[in-house]
Amino acid sequence: MSSMDIGLDAVRTSQGSGDTFVAAAQQSSSINHRLAGRGGDLDSGAQIMSQSALVFGWLFTVALVLPVAQGEDHCWDQDVEYQGTSLGTPQNAKYSGACQSFCQSDVSCIVWTWTSSSQTCNLFSATTSSSTVPGSRSGPSSCTIEVDGSGTTNPSKFFWQVMELMMARSNSNFRLTYRAVGSGTGQKEFSQVEDSDYSAALSDFGSGDIPMSKSHYDQMVAAGREMVHIPFSLGAIGIFHSVSVAEVGSQGLKLSPCVLAKIFSGQITEWDHAEIKADNPDLDVPAGTIIQVGHRTSGSSSTGGTTGYLESKCPASWKMFDTQVDMGSGSEITWPSLTNFHPVEGSPGMKDLIANTPYAIGYLDAGHGHQRGFSEVKLKNEDAKWLTTKEAIATVIDGNNGIAAAGKSAVENGTIPADVTDDWSTVNLYGKAGPNTWPIVLVSYIYVNKDWTALPPGKAGILKAFIDYVTGSEGQALLAEYSFNSIPSAMNHWSNTWTNVITQPGIVTDFTFENSTDAWNGQHPDVISAKRNSYSMWKLNELSVAIESAASRLEALEASLNDYGIVPLHGSGTTNPKNMFAKAMKLMEHRARVPLLLTYRAVGSSTGQKEFVGDAASSNRSYNHFGAGDIPMDKTRYDELRARSPPEIMVHLPFALGALGIFHNIPADELGTSGELQLDACALAKIFSGVITTWDHADILAQNDGMSVPAGTEIKIGHRKLGSSSTGGLAGYLNKKCPNDWSLGTGSSLNWPNKTNFIEVQGSPGMQTHIKDVAHSLGYLDAGHGHDFGFAEVALTNKAGQTRTSKASIALGGVADAGTALVTGGDPLPAASEDWSGVNLYDMPGDNTWPIVLMSYMYVKKSQESTNPKTAAALKAFIDVILNNRDGLCEEFGFTAPSAALQTLALAAAATIVYPVGMTEFVFEDDTDALNGMKSNVISSKRHSFDDYERAVIKSNIADLQSLATSLAASSSVGPPGPPGPQGLKGLQGERGPPGSGTVSNTETDTDSGSDNTISLAMSIVALVISLISVVLGFLAFRQAGK
Repeated sequence: MSSMDIGLDAVRTSQGSGDTFVAAAQQSSSINHRLAGRGGDLDSGAQIMSQSALVFGWLFTVALVLPVAQGEDHCWDQDVEYQGTSLGTPQNAKYSGACQSFCQSDVSCIVWTWTSSSQTCNLFSATTSSSTVPGSRSGPSSCTIEVDGSGTTNPSKFFWQVMELMMARSNSNFRLTYRAVGSGTGQKEFSQVEDSDYSAALSDFGSGDIPMSKSHYDQMVAAGREMVHIPFSLGAIGIFHSVSVAEVGSQGLKLSPCVLAKIFSGQITEWDHAEIKADNPDLDVPAGTIIQVGHRTSGSSSTGGTTGYLESKCPASWKMFDTQVDMGSGSEITWPSLTNFHPVEGSPGMKDLIANTPYAIGYLDAGHGHQRGFSEVKLKNEDAKWLTTKEAIATVIDGNNGIAAAGKSAVENGTIPADVTDDWSTVNLYGKAGPNTWPIVLVSYIYVNKDWTALPPGKAGILKAFIDYVTGSEGQALLAEYSFNSIPSAMNHWSNTWTNVITQPGIVTDFTFENSTDAWNGQHPDVISAKRNSYSMWKLNELSVAIESAASRLEALEASLNDYGIVPLHGSGTTNPKNMFAKAMKLMEHRARVPLLLTYRAVGSSTGQKEFVGDAASSNRSYNHFGAGDIPMDKTRYDELRARSPPEIMVHLPFALGALGIFHNIPADELGTSGELQLDACALAKIFSGVITTWDHADILAQNDGMSVPAGTEIKIGHRKLGSSSTGGLAGYLNKKCPNDWSLGTGSSLNWPNKTNFIEVQGSPGMQTHIKDVAHSLGYLDAGHGHDFGFAEVALTNKAGQTRTSKASIALGGVADAGTALVTGGDPLPAASEDWSGVNLYDMPGDNTWPIVLMSYMYVKKSQESTNPKTAAALKAFIDVILNNRDGLCEEFGFTAPSAALQTLALAAAATIVYPVGMTEFVFEDDTDALNGMKSNVISSKRHSFDDYERAVIKSNIADLQSLATSLAASSSVGPPGPPGPQGLKGLQGERGPPGSGTVSNTETDTDSGSDNTISLAMSIVALVISLISVVLGFLAFRQAGK
């Protein structure tokens, strides 16, 4: 339409009675053209005609406005026509307001204004200024064209992006909005202008992932309205849950339609129900764990899809749990009134429930579930294949993924009606055939009226342009970003629907799309141009590109690190096995081809547990990859892990047994006739609780005949400052044996008496220093540490009545006996992932058993799927080294290896850990395996470091020197010839030293000096060698520090 015509923009700017219209009355088009384009060139006749037209226009104005001036509240009581086409009246269009008039500064224009309380805008826009170029199009009208929709939340992000793109690409003044309220509400607001009034729509268009319900459809027809279904996408409804991956197992959670029906109808309420376990034998949840069911409150297409699928697939099971009444289907149904059923509002509410509620289940548009990374239930399709929506989308057969395959099947078998105005309420894509087909597929629709004649031209044009874009190639391609599928071409009938079905207004502003530069035409106000943009949309696109670039660089970096980077593994916890762990880690580092960085922080069992559980500062993530303790995980911390969403499941991996000994520093000549200090559990309870404070207390003397400590000598008690498994072991033992005398409770941290003879120490090193340096001291310590320092030990009485020290008990196998008694005893042990806080080895049966045995555990999260695959592989290898006691490390560091029964239990627990999919495991080469042994994932005993070699040489030399010293000491008191002397010491480069003489002369002489001189000489040699070794060790330490 050129500027020679009246510039017409018939615009309704928003819904309801607050709309505003403006009519600009102009001269005829020929006069308008001459006034605008020729100006002073008009001849006198034309000027007379022009002036006559103006006079006529003013008279018309006065006639129309006079009723308003007289106070009447109406205007335009006749149809307004344009070129023979009726534009209707405000009354017919259900508008109300007041009519005003004014003349713009340009005397050639008379503007009629339809005004409401909110705004005023032009209905007709005329260009009459003398500055206007002849033939140019009129500019955009001064009012905003508004198109508003509402409905399903699933494609809301897609709609919003399309709307933002259209508004940014146009120079016309229009606004598109979409209210995501669910399919049910969207159907109500499109089918009715207000409750039960089906004569008009409240929204300009509706949207749903289900067809219009039969009830709404029938009442619209009864009110004289027809509607059209416009399919625009296919989407999957997935069933998502918050059961942890570790509990589900590597095969995923499988639920048949009938089991799912029983869950959502309240008949099955616990995750360990037999029917669930039948398809999920690896499912490992606590007994009686309740299923927390989420369901939508308001009408929802997701509800309609889920309930429609369950009703179609398993009607016999889809019945209310108590009344056995059919549950039915639709966007709104009556749900069970059970405490484990949780109503949620919209998709955001369902996402929040699944994210924040342990052991929850709910239904969601697959895209929403994937974006949040939720775990998904596997359903069985018509070809009896178990799969998730993600697997269905990823599997393409004959050019169709598992969602598109459902649409193709629906078209081929006639499921989709040919007439878009028919009742579509029975249309669904549930359970369509195909090996990769997902069983719950929804068609997303736009609902519009068939009759558009009441729409102003601009509004009709914008609504058509929106649907053009959504169903066109660009919009269909955009769906994939939101995990939706485009519709098959056989279902895309919008072009035909617009041409042959929609009853169009007499005038429609025909908005077109410019994708490549079209000079002149592209600048027209009814062109939506890809060459035009807004800063917001540009910036969002820039951010999106930047994020994609960063993600690509991150993937490249991860790939690089996987090839060449350092593989970290960090643990923390109990101090007792620190040296054992340190050697195991060092051996792994030296034997691996890839660079490993393995560390262990010895901070005590309690701190190790805290760092394993994490806190708010770490977003409740572990600070370490594994923890370790000589006590089970504290119940409070275990429960905290279980209460998270999803629940965090951990396993206890027993790897060593150790005795806790009670050591003292009482001179030997004060101990009495037995030569050792004996104390029963009750005496110890009184001492460590502060009741007995001196060594000459009657209870102590009664058990130690002949003990002669000075009167009133205080017992200097050492106790650990921070949480410690040693503290937990002592307290647990005393509480079990003498609860009446032990008042401090149990646990790794105690409130010790505030007395001068109680001295706090930090860690095992602090306790060692205390016992060694403080006379008449008493403390508790891992027995191996105490034995290494040669501390005197308290003899304890075991359950069988045998009294001995831990050293004597260990020699008799008493520590291993405690572990065997635990596994083979009467009470079964908890499952590996259950609460072990009540498990202990105190006062176990057996003649040789030591009464305070601690079991050392590794704490490991059962789900390692989110762990870096290389780190996860290193963790698995380290667990293998420790549990299988490779290199005999348990015995080397004074621990007792678990019995075969206990080791089997630990290895079975380790086998339940779920590692990342596709993880390349480390393997061990013990015997030469040509070619394979050089692979990057091999930890080979054939690979060494010089550090390991040097340490082995130094240890061997020290052993030789100790043997020599023993031999010399023996020869000093014996006259006959001594034993053969040792061979020459090994050189630091591995060669044998010069051979020894084979004997050490010890023949008696006439004087004592000969023997004394020989011994002195030999001892000098020993001292010299030890000095040289000290220098070497110092050099090695200096070099290590400099690394």
